[in-house]
Amino acid sequence: MRFLFLLISLLSFIYLPLSAQNRFLSLEEAFVLSAQTHQSEVQVDFALAEDIYVYQEQVSIELEPNDDVALGDFTLPKGHEHDGETVYFNGQVLTIPLTKLHDGSGMRTITMKVNYQGCSEKGLCYEPSTSSFDLEVALSDLPSAKQTQAPDIAITPVVEPEAVAPVEFTDDPIMKLLSGGNLLYIVGGFFIFGLLLSLTPCVFPMVPILSSVIVSHGSDMTTKRAFVLSMVYVQAMAITYTVAGIIAGLSGAGVQAAFQTPWVIAVFAAVFVLLALSMFGLFEIQMPQSVQSYLNRKSEGSGKGYTSIAIMGLLSALIVGPCVAAPLAAALGFISQTGDAFLGGAALYALSMGMGVPLLIVGTGAGKFMPKPGAWMDAVKTIFGVLMLAVAIWMLSRILDAGVVMFLWSALVMFVAVSVGAFEPKAESYCNPCYAASKSLGLLSFLMATALFIGSITGASSLLNPLEKLISKPAMVQGNATVEVVQENRFKKIHSISELEAELAKAKGKKVLLDFYADWCTSCKEFEHITFADTRVKEAWTDYILLQADVTANSDDEKALSKKFGLFGPPALIFYDENGAEIKAKRTIGFIPADELLKKL
Repeated sequence: MRFLFLLISLLSFIYLPLSAQNRFLSLEEAFVLSAQTHQSEVQVDFALAEDIYVYQEQVSIELEPNDDVALGDFTLPKGHEHDGETVYFNGQVLTIPLTKLHDGSGMRTITMKVNYQGCSEKGLCYEPSTSSFDLEVALSDLPSAKQTQAPDIAITPVVEPEAVAPVEFTDDPIMKLLSGGNLLYIVGGFFIFGLLLSLTPCVFPMVPILSSVIVSHGSDMTTKRAFVLSMVYVQAMAITYTVAGIIAGLSGAGVQAAFQTPWVIAVFAAVFVLLALSMFGLFEIQMPQSVQSYLNRKSEGSGKGYTSIAIMGLLSALIVGPCVAAPLAAALGFISQTGDAFLGGAALYALSMGMGVPLLIVGTGAGKFMPKPGAWMDAVKTIFGVLMLAVAIWMLSRILDAGVVMFLWSALVMFVAVSVGAFEPKAESYCNPCYAASKSLGLLSFLMATALFIGSITGASSLLNPLEKLISKPAMVQGNATVEVVQENRFKKIHSISELEAELAKAKGKKVLLDFYADWCTSCKEFEHITFADTRVKEAWTDYILLQADVTANSDDEKALSKKFGLFGPPALIFYDENGAEIKAKRTIGFIPADELLKKL
């Protein structure tokens, strides 16, 4: 219950300032358009909020059909270059000429529509929108139209996303398992998938969370109580995944993406930092004594701590759970396409329980092998404090620049080096093997921290290769010229179905690889730093056009793009042949190593 009180207090304290700073404006607040007539022209004024801009190519003007007035010939004004696009900022005024279609006179009311689409510098893209204006014009002020056909202007209509074809279950062995309908096979199969998923780095952050709760109970922890607490944690995680998965499957909503917004990530990273500082003994976080006394009176020994650890399991599932992997994506796709929430939910629950098996083992072991209280508990608290900081950095890596993240890892590893005695002299009573072991670990940590620091200031992006910018790339000699063996990855980012179709049309005659990516997706970072960084992969896809569907913002266009392929989140790899047709047998959901990608390429 101490953690429950801590969590509520921290969220209320941290959420208010962060939400005030990072709250995204509504469409009406971000874009304020006005229009007024001046004789034969209409002036459209874009009054945009701070950090808001509009794409030039998404701006178009049209009049509702009428027998009196038409748009004159005009071109859109020159905009500003911004991240490779031409955009308009606050204060842009468009001057639109009008012409009359006959020699009439008098006043007429026309309806002008301004289509536009823009984004916020803070990382959100708004859906395409239209503002309509009813304007009074005097026909006597308008010049006669030279022609009655539509003006020579590129109009970009707002197009509804195309209908999404249902997922073809026969292309996916996991979908085949689900569509078979045998509950026993489905539960058993997804439980095994969960066991395999528990071996991935995504589940690692849950281990120190659970272990720290078990250890915090001290010497009175029995094996039975440790198992019960661990089971409560795992059950809370499993139920959360199941419920959230069913909701996501039935509604098509990106539930996990909603918990990957910058302010949510920052809040929970701050929680882990405070917990780490508490582990280091900087302060003690506890409820007021009156509240503790009340809970002690109401709770019998075996019931204490269940609520707080259940909340920890729930939050762990939502915040530090794995990225969408193949079994999870398949279950969500099955629910969305068939509406069978029970069968899909059973699969998700079995998947979650499979993921929870190692957590049960770790949690129960912490209670079984708990020695007597002593100095060792301070060492354990320090270890868990470091792990808590590692979780915080891991979470922040989704929203911070790679160089900043590498610097944070460097600082943490340097802290470890100092803590284990890298620079401490040998004490007289210190055993030689112990001293040598701690000294070696400390110096290795120091060297690793130094490499990471160098990487952070040289622009390196891979934690596994922080000195990449200092090491020259392999080259081969052709005649008198030296040529690099491979080129850097050059993915072209897309965000919508229309952009994908345009790129596929241009790529006719070449193979295409489409990578689904998001900044908040940990497995996507593994793809970048491990699989895509492999020299053999770079050589193998030289004949491919590389596209990257960036769904970080989770905008409507990006949701429609994911839904087109029946995806509920990244990463995923889609392969196209030279004719622009998808090779469905090669579709990949979740992380794969370089060797496996090479086979597909």
